[in-house]
Amino acid sequence: MTNQTDRVSHWLVRAALPLWADVGVDSGAGGFVERLTPDAQPDFGAVKRVRVQARQIYVFSHAKLLGLSPNGDAIASQGYDFIMRNACPDGVAAGFVHSLGRDGNVRDVTRDTYDHAFLLFAFSWYYRATGDQAARSTILALGDAIWALLRHPATDGFLIDTRGGRALHQNPHMHLFEAVLAAFDATQDARFLERARELHSLFCVRMFDADLGILREFYNDRWEPAAGDAGRIVEPGHHAEWVWLLKWYADRVGEPLCEQAYRLHDFTRKFGSSGKAILLCDELWSDGTVKKSSTRSWPQTEALKAEIAMAEAAGSVLDDRADRIVATLFDVFLNRPLEGAWTDWVDASGAPLVDTIPASTFYHVFLAFTEYMRVNRA
Repeated sequence: MTNQTDRVSHWLVRAALPLWADVGVDSGAGGFVERLTPDAQPDFGAVKRVRVQARQIYVFSHAKLLGLSPNGDAIASQGYDFIMRNACPDGVAAGFVHSLGRDGNVRDVTRDTYDHAFLLFAFSWYYRATGDQAARSTILALGDAIWALLRHPATDGFLIDTRGGRALHQNPHMHLFEAVLAAFDATQDARFLERARELHSLFCVRMFDADLGILREFYNDRWEPAAGDAGRIVEPGHHAEWVWLLKWYADRVGEPLCEQAYRLHDFTRKFGSSGKAILLCDELWSDGTVKKSSTRSWPQTEALKAEIAMAEAAGSVLDDRADRIVATLFDVFLNRPLEGAWTDWVDASGAPLVDTIPASTFYHVFLAFTEYMRVNRA
């Protein structure tokens, strides 16, 4: 398998970034559109989730920094301004709402940890791209707000949201870990590195199953596996995502990559593909048997990032597995009549399970592809 760097660069610069800077921006009402219709037109009827606005802010901020989108900062500003104008009606300290209507009217007032993680992540990249000191102040205030508003009242970690439930999920913690690392890189404020240490410890002590070498998705309010089948669910895509994040953390604290990352990677390599060549399936049971054989695009991007992390931890170049993942992403998910769009989800045979084109996917593809370009061009 040949190196795919030129193909990736062309797709980002010539197709995806221009497409989403055009039809992906709601120039009439502000912010970004939630998704495109099957014929790649803006779906203005869909609510605008704050997390999706944040993901697009990230994409265009990072694209600006890399020189892939010369006006990426201006495009990102459309999302940033829309969010700051509409999504925190009571100020940053009171948190951001979950979703907005097209014109910015509040649709769901829930404060959600996953949303706030992506806002912190996006604002950190936006500050790096623009140097906007108001954005830096927002990053600091948002970090404090998350720790004040969304901490779990009975145990370590964070609530899913403010609707009153006490169960715990790993996914918001994973993205909060990502967010504080990004915030530290952007601001160099030591509070964010300390928060990363806290979340790393939480992962090691509470979430990682040392007996099986896995990461479960769902827990009760005491960090025990959720009752019934829910407590047995694992997602190979999240295993891969943690591998890359743990490498980022290790680099920042000056430590070698932890044993848990290697074990997650081994489990994913052994069981995650479900016999479907290189594609990671959606869900497994904790013993490695397949629960859900369909596959979305994002686990493949996380598998690519995990391969990058493992190669860098070993001090070696990428092997052809990374190239094969990229080629499979193009063949299965990015092979649309309109270049720059994608199919987000397919069944075990590769047949599409959805026809709309969600904006949320771009965060995963962009980050993985730019990491792939970085290591290959180094």
